[in-house]
Amino acid sequence: MSAIPEFSVHATPESVARWLIGRDARMTTPPKEGAPLPLCYLVFLRVQPVLGVSIHRLLDRDPDRGLYGGVRYRAERAPRVGEVFTASGVVTSHKKVATPRGEMVLRTLETQYRNSASTVVTESVRMVDLPPGPPQPPPRGAQKAPAFAKIADIMPITRTQIAWLTVETGDMNALHLDSAYAASRLYPDVVVPGTLTAAILERELEKALGRALRALELRLLAACFPGEEFQLHAAASEGGLDFQLYAGNELRAEGQAS
Repeated sequence: MSAIPEFSVHATPESVARWLIGRDARMTTPPKEGAPLPLCYLVFLRVQPVLGVSIHRLLDRDPDRGLYGGVRYRAERAPRVGEVFTASGVVTSHKKVATPRGEMVLRTLETQYRNSASTVVTESVRMVDLPPGPPQPPPRGAQKAPAFAKIADIMPITRTQIAWLTVETGDMNALHLDSAYAASRLYPDVVVPGTLTAAILERELEKALGRALRALELRLLAACFPGEEFQLHAAASEGGLDFQLYAGNELRAEGQAS
């Protein structure tokens, strides 16, 4: 199985403050050491600036074909600002699926963030490698009525936010940063990174629940773009919330939080 070598993540107040600028689109005072650390701060892409390697090379992926399909976080205890985490990851699932265009590859990468030898947070990322061949237009979100009541309007995400998050997390995929490149791949604009979508949803769901999340599962169904206005819909479920993210009448993402 493919693996991510061991790397270290130091959640310093300054690093968390930079990450929050990207998430929230505003300058913020660095949080105090010991403050709760958002789950989505811990992302597998941080291996890239730490070790100076490409995640695509590590996992033998073609970045022009690779997509971020979703993520699941599970906290054994609340992570804290100021902690140093030792992390490593392994591909736990690797499936090949036949499609009319060719073979598609589905992977799950599980990364554990440990402190004092105990696992604090587990991140499971679902990745999709599209079949080889010429680029195809990105899929549209399903057009159907929301199943839940609206709990928040989310302001349009900006290119500045994308830039802050990609630098802080090491996600330098041109699809997120270069509009000409995105156009060459038949996208209408640069794509909001899934890591940014997840971070914003974690923030809004914590507001709705009134406390930090211990688990988050997000499935990205279609790409999100800067300048779009989003609506978050949710309903109480056993232990938390089921949610849907809409842009107008298009369902872009869904999941559960607790």
